[in-house]
Amino acid sequence: MKLLPAVLLCLCASVQAAEWTTRPLGELAVFPEFRAPVVVIARDEARLAAEVSARVVAMPVREGQAVRQGAELVRLDDAGFRIEAQRAQAQVDLVTSRIRLAQAQLEQSRALAGKGFISADGLRIKETELSVLGNERAAAVAALDAARLALARTVVRAPFDGVVRERQASVGDLAGPGTALLTLASSAPAEVHAQVPAGMVGILQQASTVSLHVGDARVPASIVRVSPVLERAGQTRTVVLSAGQPLPPGLAGELRWQGATPHLPPDYLLQHERTTGVWLARDGRAVFHPLPAAQAGRAVPLDLPPETQVIDAGRFSLSAHEGAK
Repeated sequence: MKLLPAVLLCLCASVQAAEWTTRPLGELAVFPEFRAPVVVIARDEARLAAEVSARVVAMPVREGQAVRQGAELVRLDDAGFRIEAQRAQAQVDLVTSRIRLAQAQLEQSRALAGKGFISADGLRIKETELSVLGNERAAAVAALDAARLALARTVVRAPFDGVVRERQASVGDLAGPGTALLTLASSAPAEVHAQVPAGMVGILQQASTVSLHVGDARVPASIVRVSPVLERAGQTRTVVLSAGQPLPPGLAGELRWQGATPHLPPDYLLQHERTTGVWLARDGRAVFHPLPAAQAGRAVPLDLPPETQVIDAGRFSLSAHEGAK
């Protein structure tokens, strides 16, 4: 009969032990996948416009055509600009000839002044005339440079290697300063821009793997830079990435990354004394661990060691007072 109490005590202990089971956090933890929209943007995209007023006489490139840096894209009528350049050149030549004459006269006046035939004031007048002519020549040279610059602007050339995205003008159109002619997209490797919610940028920067999903294709990517500017409308920040393979500008897709912080599945979140948390096993006892930031139906980050024992089976039937903190 003395063995009966001991047997009953063992049975009670086995029943209590069978009320719940545990699993390590490292086995239960999930690492949520985050997503953000992305678009592929050309590294440079120039909207080339006319800088002078003239009629378009040639556009040797078509939409979708690849061009090299310096290639002729648009030619404007340059007849008037050539005349202005010739007129400016003639003015420079005229003033130059007058300067030579004034220099010869000055040398002669100096020789006469040495013999007393010309006064000092007369000599200074000759020197002043030469100085004035020098200033006139400088102005004429500047006018010639301006005329040559305007003439050069009648030809629009590619500022970089690229592809003609769109033509906004045609042969015969009258263009003025600022008139759009065509759009040129750079053929250099494009950049991928993602709009990431501000609160997730840190998670993205800590992610071990980042990938782009475009249709059925998955392309590895890496972060190049993060804009410090916060978009007011969506409270997002622009994250610029480089893709593991060439992508055409204009392509849209999705950026995906996996967080590095372990999260507890939402099924393990329970209410205890109006507080959301999880039941843990410590020293053979069930202990309620509050998680105030937890939201129903969402995995919650749990900053605990992977070996932490989380109560699995029987967690719903734990009494309200058991292990309460």
